[in-house]
Amino acid sequence: MKLNILKIEVALQTILTLGCLIYLIIDYNNQALASDFFIALFFIGAANQLGFLIRVFTVASKFHRYYFFGVILFFILLYFLSSMYANSNIDFVMYFMGIGGILFNIYYLIYGFYIIKNYEANKKE
Repeated sequence: MKLNILKIEVALQTILTLGCLIYLIIDYNNQALASDFFIALFFIGAANQLGFLIRVFTVASKFHRYYFFGVILFFILLYFLSSMYANSNIDFVMYFMGIGGILFNIYYLIYGFYIIKNYEANKKE
């Protein structure tokens, strides 16, 4: 049962990520590309947080700790960067937020597939 829950969660996260990516590629010529990107990133981030709660309550893994502390560190760095560059270089903060969000999503998807693979291997033994 746990394996099925993990597979469904990873599949939904992957579909959401690909759906947002396809939307951004199709809507690339739109003038409000930055806002569309951050709206898509918000939905992906919210889904990642809900999926993270599902993963935490479903299976134990050391990667949960890495993801959790990475997100906390990311928001602390984002706070300090935004307070330092409040008026002068806001583009740097926006790029940091966008690149960090993408990297966290990639890590989240990869570690989801790894947990499933590892769980299946342990279940066979």
